Amino acid sequence: MRTSLTMIASLAIVALLVGAGGLAAAPSGKVLVVAIAKMDIRTLDPHRQYEISPPQIMRAAYETLVTPGDQGRSLTKLEPLLAESYTISPDGKVYTFTLRRGVRFHTGAVMTAADVVFSYRRLGNLKDNPAWLQTDHVERIEAVDGSTVRIALKEPNAAFLSILTSPNFAVVDAKAVQAHSGTDAANADKADKATDWLDQNSAGTGPFVLKKWTRGVEVVLERNGAYWRQPSTLGRIVIRDIPDPATQLGQIARGDVAIAQSLDADLIARFRRSGRGQVVEGNTLDMTYLAMTTNVTISSPLAERRVRQAIAYAIDYDGIINGLMRGSAVQIPSIIPVGLLGTEPALALKRDVARAKVLLQEAGYPNGFSIKMVYPTRVLVGGLSAETLATKLQADLAQIGVSLQLEPRETVAWRADYRAGKLAMTIADWTPDFADSHGWAIPFAVSGASAAKRVYYDNPRAGALATEAGRISDPGRRAELYRNLQRILINDAAFVGLIQPKVNIAVSPRTSGVVYNAVYFLDYYYVK
Repeated sequence: MRTSLTMIASLAIVALLVGAGGLAAAPSGKVLVVAIAKMDIRTLDPHRQYEISPPQIMRAAYETLVTPGDQGRSLTKLEPLLAESYTISPDGKVYTFTLRRGVRFHTGAVMTAADVVFSYRRLGNLKDNPAWLQTDHVERIEAVDGSTVRIALKEPNAAFLSILTSPNFAVVDAKAVQAHSGTDAANADKADKATDWLDQNSAGTGPFVLKKWTRGVEVVLERNGAYWRQPSTLGRIVIRDIPDPATQLGQIARGDVAIAQSLDADLIARFRRSGRGQVVEGNTLDMTYLAMTTNVTISSPLAERRVRQAIAYAIDYDGIINGLMRGSAVQIPSIIPVGLLGTEPALALKRDVARAKVLLQEAGYPNGFSIKMVYPTRVLVGGLSAETLATKLQADLAQIGVSLQLEPRETVAWRADYRAGKLAMTIADWTPDFADSHGWAIPFAVSGASAAKRVYYDNPRAGALATEAGRISDPGRRAELYRNLQRILINDAAFVGLIQPKVNIAVSPRTSGVVYNAVYFLDYYYVK
């Protein structure tokens, strides 16, 4: 009952604040109301968050040393942000950053090199899901002086600057986090207790300050008046969890929200026809994929590679792309998004039901089999509901005798079970930590890495290719290695790429400056 009353009160306050187009006068300035369906926030601790919804919140409250260029439009050009400049050693292993002077945290403290060192060490030593971004690459990090940071890598990595754009490399006020029982010590995974505080407070340098997170209801941020650049024109951002996309459409049409992020292709078409705003389009690096375990104790049929291959050939990819997605997506060949180094769209599988049946027969399942597929109760990246996609896959696989027993599961619980390797088959999406093929190759291809361990995938050749491709700087050679890796992944079929969606964001006519970024989605600093 207390939760329900809180929700009602919260929405009532928002209703009083917003006006036409989701913007209204407030004591601190304008209020921007944003709608997202079923936010999967586990935490707002920047060194722990690793879900789909948090990056845009992290981008608002925290900053990194470098950033994508052209206000986030570029996937290849990087620019200094909290760093003023940087140098790279001739062997590609040592990066030295000179920090901007006079940048202040939300606490009022001035940022120093010690804060960067603390932040990066904490990210790794927490040993949470994003820790690999630091521990897999960084050998040593040190403060040369108050405004200089030196990072030594374990080996050369052509993707390292791109990696540093990840919201997980947010720089936090070390003293503030330590004051709330945070630590960057080697035992931080057990000793650090700052997450509860960071879930309701921000210790960053960003243009907005986190004021409140109510799980399943909303996130509230307010303008940082002491921001080191020109402060935002927005006084407050309210990001509301509105589970039903149709409700989002109605609210943006009425002017209750300014930005709706979860409209599917049909609803976007209706919004365009209404003339009640604009649609911001973007090419994502997101991926929706089918994951199948290779562990015989979890599923004997799926542990057989030919069974997984049969399932891959049974999928009606064109029906998903052109039917469910109304053409607002492309088929992804394996697990590396189209547009990144080494991707080869021609490798993408085409449906072949006859071949799928032959593979099943060869694997010893001529009459098929039944298997449970758990899926999350959420809208996937690109606006397609997981339920709709699961139902489509159920119909496709029925044609080769594979009976999918569908089981929806609340998103946070589903994600925990998937990460724990408990699911035989599921559908999931993957959003980028940074814009380089390395960010997909390592997690999916290296045994024990974050995605591979969820399905117990272990192919030494795939792991070796993914690792080698990250060590060399020659783009031609890297591309060749990634193409060879994709061939192996397609053949092993532990992960089957389904769609790489385009993004369509509905924006009210009184809102401008909305630019889509493939890593953190939106940078609210530029929104007006």
